[in-house]
Amino acid sequence: MSRARLLLAGLAFAGQAWAMDGKGNSTDHFTVGSSLGTAAASGSTSHSGRTYRAARDDALLFIASDGRLRGARLEQALRAYRQAHPQSLSSDHDLAEAFACLG
Repeated sequence: MSRARLLLAGLAFAGQAWAMDGKGNSTDHFTVGSSLGTAAASGSTSHSGRTYRAARDDALLFIASDGRLRGARLEQALRAYRQAHPQSLSSDHDLAEAFACLG
């Protein structure tokens, strides 16, 4: 499976998870998905895309530990996302799920 297909599948999964959790609003979730998708699609030229992808393992650990374990790369990605999107209402868990899907 190509990287683009994996990315689209991951974003679709994340979108379904966000839709089911009842938190935030659709505009905020779209912002997360489109921002992360754009960053990943732009590849190595995007600092934020590299930051988000580098946070994948920390994001998986965060999710698996129910938020108790927070790695440095996840923290950096959360800060970068929130700096770029200060209006976002997404929780750390929502963003960690999105980062985990970027692979």
